[in-house]
Amino acid sequence: MTVTHPIGLSAPTLADPVIAEAATRFVAARRSAAGLADFPGPLPADLATAYAIQATATAAWPDEVAGWKVARVPPALEETLGTMRYIGPIFARTVSAADGGPLSFPVIPGGFGAVEAEFAVRIAADAPADKLDYSPAEAAAFIAAVHAAIEVAGGPLAPVNTLGPTASTSVFGNNTGLIVGEEIVGNTEGGGVEGADALRAEVLIDGQSVGVGSAAKLPGGIAAAVAVALGMAARLGRPLKAGQWVSTGALTGVHSIAIGQQARVTFTGLAPMSGTAVAAGATA
Repeated sequence: MTVTHPIGLSAPTLADPVIAEAATRFVAARRSAAGLADFPGPLPADLATAYAIQATATAAWPDEVAGWKVARVPPALEETLGTMRYIGPIFARTVSAADGGPLSFPVIPGGFGAVEAEFAVRIAADAPADKLDYSPAEAAAFIAAVHAAIEVAGGPLAPVNTLGPTASTSVFGNNTGLIVGEEIVGNTEGGGVEGADALRAEVLIDGQSVGVGSAAKLPGGIAAAVAVALGMAARLGRPLKAGQWVSTGALTGVHSIAIGQQARVTFTGLAPMSGTAVAAGATA
């Protein structure tokens, strides 16, 4: 089956006031670090509507976009939604570097929190605003470096994982932050992609292994995920810029984590990244 990018944002299936209300509720909940027990309004039936909510909320959020997370649409929904992946914004104040010390994974009380082992790509050059589709080969030219990373997933919407990808897309792409680990050395022209392909990742929660995986879990590989981010970010009017990040998708799964639990993420031959889930605070 051939899957394409979602349709544009010109014809959302819900009335604009409904989109605005959902976005307003998501912004308020994230700013106050308060959980939401249900989706605020009708659950979007398509990604165009979900992206309209996301774009409205992102425009209202008091921080700059520093990149995009890429996530997989469940295979059973690919044909219905017209795509294999969706994206969500990563905000500048939520990007941090793993320096060998203990990490913190913010979780909104009453919301949803998770950790994911991922590869984070640093973008080499500004992408053109008018190019909306990329092949993996074209996307590879935008890869400056590949790093081991942790996506801190989640947000205020407690049932987001059970509600599916339109809910995740709507609520800031279900992203809370990005922790950037060691740069992966590899083919200089490929920005470290070859080296990343050879690595195995593992996630442990409270000392118990909950998932093992590699770049083989990313359909089409790292460059294919970057291709989706490049195209969809341009469609959203926020083309990727040099120095921004793309978190390319979960290598071992989406691992729920509760406040007080500890997580340890390892990549073959690299320093482990470990930390504790903490209660997220309100955002000024």
